[in-house]
Order: sequence, then C-alpha cells, then structure tokens
Amino acid sequence: MGKKVQKLLDPVAGHLDAILDSIEDGVFIADRDGYALKANAAYEQLTGMAKAELIGKNVEELKREGLFNIAPITPEIVATGRPASSIQVTRDNRSMTIDGKPIRDPDGKVSLVVLYARDITLMARMRERISRQQELIETYQHQMDFFIREGGGITSFIAENSAMKRLMDLLRRVAATDAVALVLGETGVGKELFARMIHEASPRREKPFVKVDCASIPENLIESELFGYAPGAFTGAHPKGRVGFFEMAEGGTIFLDEIGEMPLPLQSKLLRVLQDRELTPVGSSKCRKTNVRVIAATNRNLEAEAKVGAFRSDLFFRLRVAVLEIPPLRDRPDDILPLARMFLQRFGSRYRKRTTLSLESERILAHYNWPGNVRELENLIEGLVITCDSGRIEADELPTAMRVTECPLSPDAPRPAGPAPMTPPPMATPEPDWERPYKEVIAAFERDYLEGAIEHFGSVGEAAKRLGLDRTTIFRKLKKAAGE
Repeated sequence: MGKKVQKLLDPVAGHLDAILDSIEDGVFIADRDGYALKANAAYEQLTGMAKAELIGKNVEELKREGLFNIAPITPEIVATGRPASSIQVTRDNRSMTIDGKPIRDPDGKVSLVVLYARDITLMARMRERISRQQELIETYQHQMDFFIREGGGITSFIAENSAMKRLMDLLRRVAATDAVALVLGETGVGKELFARMIHEASPRREKPFVKVDCASIPENLIESELFGYAPGAFTGAHPKGRVGFFEMAEGGTIFLDEIGEMPLPLQSKLLRVLQDRELTPVGSSKCRKTNVRVIAATNRNLEAEAKVGAFRSDLFFRLRVAVLEIPPLRDRPDDILPLARMFLQRFGSRYRKRTTLSLESERILAHYNWPGNVRELENLIEGLVITCDSGRIEADELPTAMRVTECPLSPDAPRPAGPAPMTPPPMATPEPDWERPYKEVIAAFERDYLEGAIEHFGSVGEAAKRLGLDRTTIFRKLKKAAGE
C-alpha cells in the first residue's frame, strides 16, 4: 500500500514548483538552519528578488546583504516551534505581512519553516478603492431614492402639499434655463436635493455636479479652492498648481451651499465670475473663461443682511434671478406621512426589514413640529427601522421628547391625508414623584433634555455645538442615564 501511495505522489512532487506558483500569496520555505529551499513566483514579485538570489542562501546572509529582513522570524519559529508573524519591508520600501508556520518531522522537531507573504500596501489600496466605490454607490442610491430622471423630467418626488407642487413646477421651469438659481430654506429642508434636481433636469445633466460647502472651508483657502492656483502661488503650493471647483464643474453645475458664510472679499470675486464668466486663479494674471451654472443655497436672510452690509447687495441681486424657497416641513403637514412611508420603504429595502407605523405613531409624527425638517424625519425613520424588531413601530418607540412635546397643528393648517387623528387631551404638568431618588430624577431629566436637543437640532454633532458640549459627553450621559 505504501509503494502505491508513493507512486501516486511522485507526480505531485515533480510539479511542486508549479503548485507553489499557483498560490496567490508569496511563499518562502527554509530549513531549520535558515537556508532557503523554495520560493514561488508571487514571492519573487512581492520582494523584487529572483529565486536565484534566494535559493541555497541563509536568511542571515540575505539580511546582511540588505536584500530582505526576514532573518528574525525564522530562528524564532525554529526555537519556539510555534507560528509567528511580523511586518517586513522589501528593498523597494513596500510593507508586507509575514506569517510563518513550522513544519515538523516524524520525531516532532521543526524541520522546515514556511513563510506566507502579503503586500500590505496593495491591500490598503484595495480597501481604499472599495471604500470609494461604496461611497459612490451610496451616493447614487441616495439620489435615486429621491428622484428618477426620465428625459430630463423629475418623476418621483414627494409633494402632496399644494405649495410644494407649485415649487416643483417652478423648479422644472428654472432647470430648463441656464439662469443662476438661489435655493432658500431652513436647515434640513432639502436644499442640496433641490440643487441636484435642477441639475438633473437641465441640459447640463451629463456634466459634473460639484458641491462646495462654503461654511466648511477656511477663509484663507476658499479662494484657491474655488478658483484654483498657479504653480508657486504661495508657500507649500503644488509645483504644478491646482484646478479649483469651478474648473472641476466645467460645462456642468457648481452648488455653493451656505453661501451666506462666504467672506465679503471673496463675494466681489464671485460677482465678477457671474458677470464676466471669467475667473483668475490665485497667483496668476491670466483670466480663464468658465462655462458653469451656479446654484447657491442658504438658510440665512440674505436680503436683510445685504441691507446692513453683512452680505454684498450687488451679489445678492445677481443671485436673485431664480429663487426657490422651500417651506419648512411644519408648514406642509400633508407631506409628513408620505415622506415617512417613503423613508420606511427606502430603509426597509436597505436593511432588509419590512416595517410599518402604527396609527398612534403616525398621529404623533403628523403633529410634531419637526425643527430639523425632512432631514430630522429621515434620520428618525432610519433609526426606527434599525431598532424595530416587531415589524411595526409603536408610539412608545418614538423619542420621549417627541411624545411629550408634540406640537398640534393650528385649526387653519391643512391636515395630513387619511383619517382625522384624535385630538390629544391637554397635558397637565405631572406631580413630582417624591419617592424617587434625587439622582434618578436628575438623570431622567438630563436624558430627556439631551434626547430632545438631538431631535431639535437634527444630529448629535449639532446639538453638542449648540449646547457647548462634546459629542462624547452627550453619549456618556445618555449611556449613564440608560443604566448601561
């Protein structure tokens, strides 16, 4: 039987090199004394060393020659008899992970050491590419969830409210032109979405859409970010210069979000770009023609700020060509439940969960004031879909602040479609529970206050900023209040 098995294994031994070369990881085999016996093609490619440079040489010798610093791991495995790992650097300065395994003879002694090498640099690049692809997929998915472009038209947008329907008609008319557009509205109403819809419904739809958050760019960098800079324009500048956002958006649309935060000196330069359709990079004396549509957005009252000199009046008049003012969600309550159901469908599909709202939950949502507007509603529904286990979101799963401080609609305000909700009885101030410990009462109040602040401002980050707290402080207090 032994001879038969040996006869079957002979062809395997004869093709050992080919077998090793078929392995994608780098493979290096040394004997217990550290002499190289085998290396596959992947190992050659990873280290930049040919087999002829390796085979028959001792790892200590290879280290002295500066070819590869593998010496420490092989003696360690022989001495301990246990697997070991390390980070190694090739002679062309690439980093690799090395996993070493001992191979024992029939007497249990380590006779061979097999090293498996993987390129960390390559893996990091692959992870970065995958991450970027995922971001693109999520971006496209987010856009597709809101609207579908068919021949330049917008066919899927939640607008049950009559004012919103008129606004959508205006959007289509504005999109068909090349006019500068100004989108106004509170934080969270969807100004960026409207800007994207204008672009998607315009003749520029196949060209870039570039968003610029004017509030997030440092004042000393915003000019070079917008218009680019010439080679050697300032200390630390790239020797080849850099194109700005306007050039990136060439032929397409540039969206200047939070334009009310733009510094006054730069406002005059933007005005010249809008009027002359020319821009001058920082450090250059040559003007460049630009063909970009400008859409701006703000939650500030630019007209009032222009009157007091906080915003250039001539730029305001130049931006006020086509104005789209998005009403807050509280002023269009008939959009609340259709939006909530749309978000339920979207996040249900994303997280593979079928979730509905109870009638009481819908009543609370329909009567809530929504200070964070559509963004607040979207974030809330996503969180509820993630945490709901029963398939139906009940009223007690909604945030405490929402259930306690829901804001009834005025008698003259339009009501959401569907059965008329029951009018809640007036809420009386609860009598203090004198049996509860003081610390417990304070912790409960602090939890409700922080949860309410998060709902009011739309995010933990914004709540932390407005309350003068750190994000970690808010998380710690909520966790402590929950008894975790």
